Amino acid sequence: MAEPLPDAIANRIVVLGRIRSAVGLAGWVKVESYTDPPDNILKYRVWQLGAGSGVDRPWRPMKWAQRRWSGTELHIQMDGVTERNGADLLRNMDVGVMRREMPPPAAGEYYRDDLLGLTAYSTSGDLLGQLDHFQDSPAHAYMVLRGVDRDGKACEHFVPLSKGRVSKVDFVQRVMTVDWTLDWVE
Repeated sequence: MAEPLPDAIANRIVVLGRIRSAVGLAGWVKVESYTDPPDNILKYRVWQLGAGSGVDRPWRPMKWAQRRWSGTELHIQMDGVTERNGADLLRNMDVGVMRREMPPPAAGEYYRDDLLGLTAYSTSGDLLGQLDHFQDSPAHAYMVLRGVDRDGKACEHFVPLSKGRVSKVDFVQRVMTVDWTLDWVE
């Protein structure tokens, strides 16, 4: 059974895509989906649309009314948007959903966004640092932890994000245990 999410995580917006541009004259927009497969973004009828950046940016809920695929491009018409000028106003907005609306991950798996900001410790109890962001590579993603090395100097630890690497997560305490050691940093 999955651990319940604290309100700070459950009430957060998770970005699943971006509106790229207006398409045609009837208020349609081209949407870039970050989900895999891309049509998973359509599982959510109410999208949170946000412009700008930062955690305090405003979000506005909107339902999409119609969808169509043009080759590999997803075209959406939002409720109440029936002409190009309205569609142009949505250009470059992020498309998100409330985290609580997303299905729980499988046992031993986590959404990346849920792990951001957690303090990471090694399985032997060494403080590794705080998870700042993820860095993708052709082989796999890396968790980038801002911490200190054995000499106490500030550094970043690039920890490969592979199956079983994150062994325990406590969202209430905001900590996770990672199968990694400071000895692997050098």
